[in-house]
Amino acid sequence: MKNKKTAIFLLVAVFILIPIGLTVLGFKMYVGTSKKIEQPVVYDKHYVMITGNEDSGLLDSVYDSAREEGQKRGIYVERFGSGLAVEYDRDQLLKMAVQASVDGIIVTGDEREETIAHINDAVDHDIPVVTVFSDCSGSKRQCFVGSNYYHVGEEYGKQIQKILKVNPKSYTQKVLVLMEENPKDASGNLILLGMREKLEKELGATRAVTIETTQVDNSGSFSAEEYIRDLFLDETQVPDILICLSEVYTQCAYQAAVDYNKVGDVHLLGYYCSDQVLDALSKDIVKATITPDVQGMGRLCVQALDEYERTGYTNGYEVVDLQLVTSADARKLLADEKKRQSE
Repeated sequence: MKNKKTAIFLLVAVFILIPIGLTVLGFKMYVGTSKKIEQPVVYDKHYVMITGNEDSGLLDSVYDSAREEGQKRGIYVERFGSGLAVEYDRDQLLKMAVQASVDGIIVTGDEREETIAHINDAVDHDIPVVTVFSDCSGSKRQCFVGSNYYHVGEEYGKQIQKILKVNPKSYTQKVLVLMEENPKDASGNLILLGMREKLEKELGATRAVTIETTQVDNSGSFSAEEYIRDLFLDETQVPDILICLSEVYTQCAYQAAVDYNKVGDVHLLGYYCSDQVLDALSKDIVKATITPDVQGMGRLCVQALDEYERTGYTNGYEVVDLQLVTSADARKLLADEKKRQSE
């Protein structure tokens, strides 16, 4: 009888304790996981940045800065069209952004009639537009955020002058400028004007320098690489100084200089400072590079859109600072980064 009572007691205890234990365990699990669940963020506005199919570290940095500035202001900034299974060009993305009724558009511009029409359509639908890096001056866009291209040319002129002083030659020295194939983009012409006027002012008739330009087909993934490699293979075309007006051209040029043993024979001046370009600078493959303030670009784009929505006005042109990065600068930056990682 005693054993029977004990068995009944144990059975009752099991049926009581197991539910209690499960309840306590479940509560602990809920508390533990609930701390990890992030509360949804509510944004007041939705801006999009449109760059088409361009793959550029420069534009990635501009977007990162714009997104950070948007978060400070309660604005969601989306890299429109990224991460999709289907690739859309810039014209299609502009049309889709208007259909989505976004609150603002940041877009790399040009002077094509199609681009002008899409930007004007957005503005007509009360969606403000800011062009970044390259302008679309013939459109109704509210603001352009970018570099002063004449000053970019002047800076290249200074660097050409420095190279000529260190490498004096009696014969005429050839400078070749690689430009993007876009006849309606005036930025390249402004860079050339600043470069030529700077050299004329500083050198006068004391040095014989010819500046030539060539437009590089950038329609395909390997078009620029193939063109630059062919350039280095043709001894009659190899310049003394090669100026690359894009991040992609800079990377292709320094790789070709290494592959065809032209380091030191061709003085490279680049654009933007990606990790690869920084490495090439530290090895003196690239003499110097000019990079715009990409953080400032992204920040100013969001500020211009926000200001226009709040007040109905904004500056039509916002200029960002330029930074010159030399081989010595690159070596110091890499040394500082290595020191930080070791600490």
